[in-house]
Amino acid sequence: MEDWRDSIRIRVRALAALGALDGGCRMNIKHLSAFLTVADSRSFTQAARILGLAQPTVTARIKSLEQTLDTPLLLRTASGASLTPAGRRLHRYARRIVQLSELAQQSVCDPADAPDALVIGAAECIVTYRLVPLIEYLHLRHQQLDLSLRALDGDPVRLVREEQIDCAFFIGPRTAAADVHHRVLRPEGLSLVAHPEHPLAGRPVLSTADLAPHTVACANRESGYQRGLERALVEAGAVARGILVLGSVDAVKRSVGEGIGMALLPTVAVAEELRLGQLRRLDWRAPFTVYSQCVWRRGLDDDPVFRTVLGTARQVLAESDTAAGPALQAVC
Repeated sequence: MEDWRDSIRIRVRALAALGALDGGCRMNIKHLSAFLTVADSRSFTQAARILGLAQPTVTARIKSLEQTLDTPLLLRTASGASLTPAGRRLHRYARRIVQLSELAQQSVCDPADAPDALVIGAAECIVTYRLVPLIEYLHLRHQQLDLSLRALDGDPVRLVREEQIDCAFFIGPRTAAADVHHRVLRPEGLSLVAHPEHPLAGRPVLSTADLAPHTVACANRESGYQRGLERALVEAGAVARGILVLGSVDAVKRSVGEGIGMALLPTVAVAEELRLGQLRRLDWRAPFTVYSQCVWRRGLDDDPVFRTVLGTARQVLAESDTAAGPALQAVC
């Protein structure tokens, strides 16, 4: 386990190198970029190719960064490069520093009177099955709104906290974070689905542990309901035989529809396949509840664009299933 004092030391060195403590500015963004590229590619040669630099230049930038922080960041071996414990700690901050630098440069280069676009992160299920009416509504009635929609590629709370996005719509267990704002929009049903001829189809699943011998397909393991399923298996004293990560909900449904594994998905995402008999709901109920919800960064409450988006989202999601009305009122 990493010593917490080492973690503090690397933070202090990083801050000092940025000039936050001693008035200097010795840590170069180019050095951090080289460090991130080597860390991600695990190769100085590959990093040089990606950056369009000579390998000695990349090596020199890494050495300069290590001298600035007075600690080795990368282990150089015959098989490639790997992060030292100090390198892993710096990696957490370096990506954010580089991203903020790029955003700052982009902001300065934009026309002075150009309004900032509201950057909305959204999970695939939310976009495809819940927010399409919202997007259509906003386009028809508020064409002047400047919005940027991007797929969530990580924990929504972390992405908002780090200001990589302004707000996020996602499906998962009720979240709690003191440094972001949050609202539950509506409860979401979950269905564990499989091919109609799956071994568990048509018979009761007596225990969550009964799921363990069967492959589980998912779009990604960061979704709240997938984490909930894996946690439920662990609590039942079992581990899934295999987790098949396919990158998208559509790919998951195709895989399961061809008899490859089973999947836990929001019911709204598989309603049509269940109606057509292409998939079958297994007799298992998730021991947790998930919700469509939104998190947003502090300071955004008074933004008229965000207020329009959030207000419209609440309206559209509430109207998408009138039967959920009483439950929606209870959780909002």
